[in-house]
Amino acid sequence: MVVSMTFWRSMELVAAQRNSLVMRGWAVNRPSPESCALLVAVMGPGSFQNPHKLSPSTMSSGTTTEATKRIYVGNLAVNVTQEDLAQLFGLQTTPYLRSSCGCELATDEKTGKSKGFAFITVPEHVASELMNLNGIEFYGRQLVIEESKTKAEEEKKEKKEGEGEKGASRGRGGRGRGGRGRGNPRWRNNRRYNKFNLPKLEPDQTFSLIDGGVNLTNPKFHQNTEYVIARALNAGVQKMVVTGLKLNGSKSAAVMAQTRPNVLYAAIGIHPHFVKDDWNDRAAEQLEELCKGPEVVAIGECGLDFNREYSPRDAQKTAFKKQVELAIKYKKALLVHDRDAHEAVMEILNQYTDLPPVVIHCFTGDADQVKVYLAKGFYIGVTGFLCKDTYGKNLRDMVKDGTLPLDRVIIQSDAPYMMPNIPHAEIDPVSKSLLEFCFHCNEPCTLSVIVRCIAKQVEKEARHVSEICTENALKVFKFAKQ
Repeated sequence: MVVSMTFWRSMELVAAQRNSLVMRGWAVNRPSPESCALLVAVMGPGSFQNPHKLSPSTMSSGTTTEATKRIYVGNLAVNVTQEDLAQLFGLQTTPYLRSSCGCELATDEKTGKSKGFAFITVPEHVASELMNLNGIEFYGRQLVIEESKTKAEEEKKEKKEGEGEKGASRGRGGRGRGGRGRGNPRWRNNRRYNKFNLPKLEPDQTFSLIDGGVNLTNPKFHQNTEYVIARALNAGVQKMVVTGLKLNGSKSAAVMAQTRPNVLYAAIGIHPHFVKDDWNDRAAEQLEELCKGPEVVAIGECGLDFNREYSPRDAQKTAFKKQVELAIKYKKALLVHDRDAHEAVMEILNQYTDLPPVVIHCFTGDADQVKVYLAKGFYIGVTGFLCKDTYGKNLRDMVKDGTLPLDRVIIQSDAPYMMPNIPHAEIDPVSKSLLEFCFHCNEPCTLSVIVRCIAKQVEKEARHVSEICTENALKVFKFAKQ
């Protein structure tokens, strides 16, 4: 299980007592169980394989009249028991917790195994601390921990998620049309997560690929970056362009590229979501300094987002223009974010006549937009969005009818987002085997899944498609030997 230090610091703020806890080399300050109602040990998933068994009678919700809240815990493995959850959350640690907390695990009537979700009842004043654990790993699965919904919503959730290993697929709605698609796909088999496992593809099924945009600086990869890279390499991904998104993320991307030469390269820039807090003259200066490194092959992901508008539109436009000018000055490719801002994006780009190669990052738009971009000589970033049964249909049609030609496609995993969720009935064995490595989120090892989906649309061999897409990436990013 992975527990973030942010959680522990938040616990310290409300703690009435502090006790030193040293476990596996970690020293943290832990509040008393009565003041926080959570005793979470910092240990690996293996420690939970043989938990101490508790009598089911001790799992009652208690007799206290203290106000309580019901918390939903989702994405549980099928072999998780009620006792496992009691131990995970420390529900049996003290008499106070035993009397004030409860656990209800949804199980299949026939098999007795977990349906993938449970409800935890805790005192109201500590519910927020429990929900701070959202995202921790347990039995190789990333848990979803949130306040329980109404009865009607719970029944809907049970119907949707009560298929055990199918799990709960929860995308960050960052792309709108179907979200950015992370979660536990329907095609995963029942094997337990092992981070040391690597894809093993036959030589004739392994293609040389380039990932034109992967978010390896994302916190979801912090604990296993090396394994993610190893899986990608084993799946045929030879080079990856790591996007920064923020100023510090851009610095991290550059460092990652420097320490893994000729495999990782950096795209530096400030995403429109973060312009409000991250963009200023000093940030522009630091980005320009980073541009000078040979490991930096692109500026971005930058652009405009008029859908969520986390940053004011004028500020987005100012930052976008400055980053376009950096790309022109240093002859770096430009990764452009366009969300419900197509006309404004084109208005800015049309102001420049000497643009470097432009990639419309993680494209989810329509055919008319594609035609405008192609007329300008731009490339289209194609991610796992293409593979989504409903949301990706329009994009698949554009590939199929030639509206989006292969020589203008840059394939991008956009991991940990945009899982290529191919419908179970249509998935090929190789794609299925690669997707099974995505236990917590999308990974760049799935790039071949996108290539195979494209190949199916154009009725070409997947290797032929991969060669064209790789050649496109080489033209756009102009990788220098590091």
